[in-house]
Amino acid sequence: MQVGKVPPTLPTISNELELTRTMAGLVASLFFLVGALLGIAIGTLGDRLGEYKLLLMGLILIIIGSLIGGLVPNGNVLLATRIIEGLGFMAIVVSAPKIVLNAAHPRDQSLAIAIWTTFMPVGIAFIMVISPFLINAIGWQGIWLFNSALTALYFVILIICFAPKDCKQKNIAQQLGFDWAGARILIMRPGPWLFGACFTLYSLQWFAVMAWLPTFLIETQQKSLTSAALFGSLVVIANVIGNTGAAWLMHRGIPRWLLIGFAFCVMGVIGALIFSGETNSGLKIPLAIIFSALSGVLPTACLAGAPAHAPRPAQIAMATGFAMQGAALGSLLGPPLLGAITGYFGNWEDCWWIMFVCPLIGLGLVVKLRISEHRLIQTN
Repeated sequence: MQVGKVPPTLPTISNELELTRTMAGLVASLFFLVGALLGIAIGTLGDRLGEYKLLLMGLILIIIGSLIGGLVPNGNVLLATRIIEGLGFMAIVVSAPKIVLNAAHPRDQSLAIAIWTTFMPVGIAFIMVISPFLINAIGWQGIWLFNSALTALYFVILIICFAPKDCKQKNIAQQLGFDWAGARILIMRPGPWLFGACFTLYSLQWFAVMAWLPTFLIETQQKSLTSAALFGSLVVIANVIGNTGAAWLMHRGIPRWLLIGFAFCVMGVIGALIFSGETNSGLKIPLAIIFSALSGVLPTACLAGAPAHAPRPAQIAMATGFAMQGAALGSLLGPPLLGAITGYFGNWEDCWWIMFVCPLIGLGLVVKLRISEHRLIQTN
């Protein structure tokens, strides 16, 4: 929800704070700055301190960042609070998979992780649906305060439901110490790096499209802010189809590298059609839905693949950090880059060709990933 609250409010924020298109893109993408720089390090911290404590720290940071952002209507302050929120987000997403895996039966772990990966499209879609209506009532700052209050409520629920049991488990884990030898082995393996790089290319393109989609619909199809946000949420929620579908496919033996390669092919071809001036305007939203739905297999494959390369359970959070650092890096760069490119050309239609750049690089990485995955199977 902290990611998704920006796209439907971006036109209003840009007008009220007089932001350039590149600056507005930073409001969306600076959220991922900390993760882009420190995702692996935060994962290491989670492995050492315990994932439950890191999860609580992340929630506190989101509460503080969203609260300040809602109280101080200033562009520079807003950018700073997005970095605070992003630090909290990264703390949560690197600690959550280990908690999910510990709670699931071994035969259900891939399905459990797939369900967890829907947090991004579900949260984004939910806040995008309600934001247009909330803006009229409480303004964009009220939406920030609403998110802070909702996160605080969940913080209390989490403590009540899980604190006693999990704190005891983490005390035992801390007594055992951090497995530095396992961490060194993980760093030397190519798999986590490749999954992180694939996630970088995916999120660079996917999040750039999702962040600017409401603005794109307003400028090219004369949609109202409300209808643009609703169509945008529909496109985002379609990503869940790919997230859960990937789990079903992997359970039936489809390799992760093949799913990632398929996602890159979809993103290149359909992404170009979405922005192309030759495409009928009535097809753009259906194409965007297909783009999001079919490419959604990639996040699940990456988030399931990176921990699979962890030499021991103690490195699961660190391995997840590789994938999430890649996702954060792409999400950081995507919106401002697309905003700058469209600003330079003056329209969206002349930028269709950039949709091929990331997928072509990604397909090259998939070749190397296939080799790495084959070696992992042989080792196991």
